[in-house]
Amino acid sequence: MRGRSWHVSEATLADEIKRYLLDNGGIEQEVKSEPEAWRIRFSDATITYYKKGTLYSTPSNSQDPSVLSAWNHIDTLLGSRYVQPSKDFLIGLDETGKGEIIGHTVLTGVIFPKEIFKEVDLLVGPADTKKRHTFQYWDAIFADLDKFRPQGLDFIFEKIPPWHVDVYNLNKIMDVCYQRILSMFFRKAEISRCRIVLDDYGIGPTLRRFLNFLEKQGAEIVVTQNSEDKYLEVKTASLISKRIREAVLKAINEDEQFQINGLSIGSGNANDSQTAEWVKKWHASGKPWPWFVKRSFSTIRKLEGKVEKTRKITPPIREDILSPQFLEDFSKGKLSIQSLAVACPSCGSVLKSATFAIFDEGSAKKSALKCANPECNQFITDAGITLRYYCGYVIPDSSAIQRSIISNDLSASRFFENFTVILTAVVRKECNGKPKAKKEFDRLREYSSMGRIKLETVGRVEDLPEKLSQTVRDERIVQSCIDYNAILITGDKSMSAFAEGRGIFNIYV
Repeated sequence: MRGRSWHVSEATLADEIKRYLLDNGGIEQEVKSEPEAWRIRFSDATITYYKKGTLYSTPSNSQDPSVLSAWNHIDTLLGSRYVQPSKDFLIGLDETGKGEIIGHTVLTGVIFPKEIFKEVDLLVGPADTKKRHTFQYWDAIFADLDKFRPQGLDFIFEKIPPWHVDVYNLNKIMDVCYQRILSMFFRKAEISRCRIVLDDYGIGPTLRRFLNFLEKQGAEIVVTQNSEDKYLEVKTASLISKRIREAVLKAINEDEQFQINGLSIGSGNANDSQTAEWVKKWHASGKPWPWFVKRSFSTIRKLEGKVEKTRKITPPIREDILSPQFLEDFSKGKLSIQSLAVACPSCGSVLKSATFAIFDEGSAKKSALKCANPECNQFITDAGITLRYYCGYVIPDSSAIQRSIISNDLSASRFFENFTVILTAVVRKECNGKPKAKKEFDRLREYSSMGRIKLETVGRVEDLPEKLSQTVRDERIVQSCIDYNAILITGDKSMSAFAEGRGIFNIYV
């Protein structure tokens, strides 16, 4: 149980609340500061009314039901601070980190059924998302929220890396990410039973069309300003975004390679004195900026002596290389890996499999997809960023793990940066006891801890039969691709052909 606060608009209501508390065993205490109007000890909670209209209750550490009853009574008098559920499922979208000089921009979508609205309110409502808190603060609330998963709460988050923030106008990326998150939620809930709330950050025409489509299907769409102050589902999404971002910042702060004489990055906000000092000292050291610094921000540019404004471009997310069926499904709230195909702009081939290549470009390593048509074999420009934001999930099989495909790319280039990498039970079982695989798993965990990929392990190895035939093994991996709408990564030609036969887009190395 956490504390609660309310705004009392009329003095008569404050008097009525005070009478209720005293009539039900509360003990009036002496006020402790000039702003306080009255203070009442109620069980092991203290409820204080302030002259400016705020009513605050500390939590009941003993979880006394009478305190919760008092809160419920106050709610009936004052009304909820949040708009009450108007649909069976509540979906909130929110982001954090857009204005911070360090770290990712984190986008989060949350869905939960109306039946747990009150419980989520008690947990999330008192949290102050406008103030700076430690990672432990956000993590404690997140851990409590996670307990609602069996009751239907779920969330999906996406991270936009600093180098995309530096170069691209974020709105289109946000549009695609939010549309994909919503499409994934609609596998759990009917569109017509959902209320969807988000801030108007400058929503583009594609997402607006999608929201209009959802509205015609019966969904309630709310696009407003300061939505987290009015809608619990958005407040919950905001809180999770902050926890995800703070986890990455915590890892960076604790990494000695990113410290200057023991000084770490701090909160990542340019107004934080520790962050400002770290930025100055790092620049003075002559070292190149680490991956997490947003170099387009004015603080960095001033240190570098750059005075002109940065011109950001539209991100090269290319709908023209995605199959029409996939785009049609996507526009109707259906995300399907089986309808995904890539059209080669050079030869026109519609590909269910593309070749992955790491190559030298000047002094730098680059990675890209190539057309699988042997008569073409041309690079498919911007396939990486397009698939990252339209799909975002990959499943490597054991051949990809053994060959360290993902970690080699992350160390040399950034094709798989910020993808969610799913390690299935079948793949983990096949790789068990193999040194190369263990090394790759360790490297992937390291990249995940830095926030450069999102790593998920699914299924239990113990639940698998002792022996799996090749066909069963391949079938299970392909089924996981369908379940998670994930692109298969493989170095096995027969596996690539098998996946292609099942309609699964795959990257062959």
